[in-house]
Amino acid sequence: MLDYAINTMPGVVDDITQTIGNTPLIRLSKFAASQHVEATLLAKVEFFNPAGSIKDRPAIAMLNALMASSAFNEKTEIIEASSGNNGVACAWLCAIYGIKLTVCIPEHMSVERQKLIRHYGAHVVTTPKHLGTKGAIDKATALIEQNPAAVGLSQFSNQANPDAHAKSTAQEILRDTNGNVDIVVAGVGTGGTLTGLATSMRAHIPHLEVVAVEPASCPVLSKGHGGVHNIQGLSSGHVPDVLDVSQINQIITVEDNEAIAYAQQVARVEGLAVGISSGAALFAAAQLAQQPSNEGKNIVVILADGAERYFSTPLFAD
Repeated sequence: MLDYAINTMPGVVDDITQTIGNTPLIRLSKFAASQHVEATLLAKVEFFNPAGSIKDRPAIAMLNALMASSAFNEKTEIIEASSGNNGVACAWLCAIYGIKLTVCIPEHMSVERQKLIRHYGAHVVTTPKHLGTKGAIDKATALIEQNPAAVGLSQFSNQANPDAHAKSTAQEILRDTNGNVDIVVAGVGTGGTLTGLATSMRAHIPHLEVVAVEPASCPVLSKGHGGVHNIQGLSSGHVPDVLDVSQINQIITVEDNEAIAYAQQVARVEGLAVGISSGAALFAAAQLAQQPSNEGKNIVVILADGAERYFSTPLFAD
């Protein structure tokens, strides 16, 4: 039995940040049967985090690192670029810590994300759709340069991002599977999840296959160029600094409609209402599970967020 030093949930917590992590790992038996596969599919369901997504983990790690540094004081403001989930995670944490926050977000990201960020008291600045996430990053950089009190968390280049997953997400998976994992599948946004999982889990599972998922219309990793896509949370249109591409064994591209279809399918057979990027990861996991060479293997797939952030998107089209 492997023994990992990760937190377990106490009976009473002093604040909601103590409920981050320890999300369930769920065997997708009905979904696997619907895909006619013999591999075991295990879903790490990250919408169980308090603000509803996997981004709670790196957000608190990056904030704690900032607050412990000399760059932080009581007048510090944070300006951060996000496709949405990191913005929401930062917004609820900044509400708790009493920090002023501005989130720069591409205008086509779901209105639910934007409203949640504002609901927590943060300011939202939208950037043009055609500029993608890079446009939001550039806008955040410009605003920081104009404000002496402002700093950025820089999730695309902040080492605390992958470290958070190495220290928590990966350790939880190892604990819950007793280290019995053959393949791990995750979508690539900042690359923090995939890098953290790979570096930490491979120390215990040298044969681990790491599979990256990206939009077919924005194949930065597989073909070297960007493009417009509607799988919110994946592919910023560039290779992020925190992504260690040497850790990736395989890249699977997913069409927008495939991601939506698989998110809908898992809701209807497993009762898991997940977001579009999770649908993309499920599509990739199913493709792997259908390969004869993967029969009997354990495949862990990361489901980054829930469906509630997509009511205004084609995920809920009639």
